[in-house]
Amino acid sequence: MNTELARFLVQLTVAIALFLPTASRADQTDERLSELFAILQSSHTPVELQEAEIAIWAIWFESGLEDIDRLMEVAGKAVQSGDLHQAEALYSRVIEMAPRFSEGWNRRATVRYYQRDYEGSLDDIEITLRLEPRHFGATWGLGMILGFQHDFSGAISAFEHLLELKPNARDARPRIELLKQELARSAI
Repeated sequence: MNTELARFLVQLTVAIALFLPTASRADQTDERLSELFAILQSSHTPVELQEAEIAIWAIWFESGLEDIDRLMEVAGKAVQSGDLHQAEALYSRVIEMAPRFSEGWNRRATVRYYQRDYEGSLDDIEITLRLEPRHFGATWGLGMILGFQHDFSGAISAFEHLLELKPNARDARPRIELLKQELARSAI
């Protein structure tokens, strides 16, 4: 298959995933994610990779429930304005209303990470990954927190898993190398 045709097919897949709703609701259970992850794991074209990642995040962010989506939007604005306490409360409300919506857990994990509540963040990451094992954002957060906690082996494993999910994760390889150096230093 020629390069132009392959690029067109990838762009068509991403466009369909973003703009044509399916019978299933959006979130981590959305059927369109499988094709997008296939692109994310096989493409070597930066634009295609970026488009697939954007499409995945867009699907993950939409619960398919108007009240939840509205709360997610308001919580995101609270994060942007620096009101992390309010954002955490709003994401907690999302979780109460839709406990199987992985992005609610992931967003609260992120807020807790910003607040340096690493244990709370790890608890939310665990649930995020139980609901969506391919969640590369939560996997990145897991690696970061484990690194902060000096669990260098665990952090290395998380970043290696991130590369399995998202081979183009730019900062994963350098982080793995730094973590291996820290692990070697701590063994002395």
